[in-house]
Amino acid sequence: MVLLGFARLTVDIDFLIPLEKRSHWLDFMREAGYRLVHGTEAFAQFSPTAVGCSPVDLMLVDGITWSRLYGEAREETVAGQHVRVPRVEHLVALKLHAATSPTRSAPEKDWEDIRQMVRAWHLNPADLYFREVILRHGGEVALARMLAFYNESRK
Repeated sequence: MVLLGFARLTVDIDFLIPLEKRSHWLDFMREAGYRLVHGTEAFAQFSPTAVGCSPVDLMLVDGITWSRLYGEAREETVAGQHVRVPRVEHLVALKLHAATSPTRSAPEKDWEDIRQMVRAWHLNPADLYFREVILRHGGEVALARMLAFYNESRK
């Protein structure tokens, strides 16, 4: 979120990885001193065993989704390391997926992130590409909410 232009007060680090690399990453996280706290097919949450380290979340996506997200991401440098940052529309899709998950305990945090992205990036739900992303990942209810965010941002 920070690399997309606005601060967010969280301490965890999120990684998006291809599902086919799941076992590699689970092993890597254990070897790096992290303990698996919660895991599903599409998500793994880790807690550090060392003081001063940040929690880590892995979001896992299928190969087609990974190729699209990776291919359209831009490269940034963070602490001397090259990282790829997804298109803001793709991050909205990931947030929509999280916000509409029946197991999500605090979806309003995701909706606030989405609202901030719409405002910061002037994302217009009337834009055909963005509208398609919203409908595919959140449906008509999400589209109505995005329109409200967009109209609010124009005041």
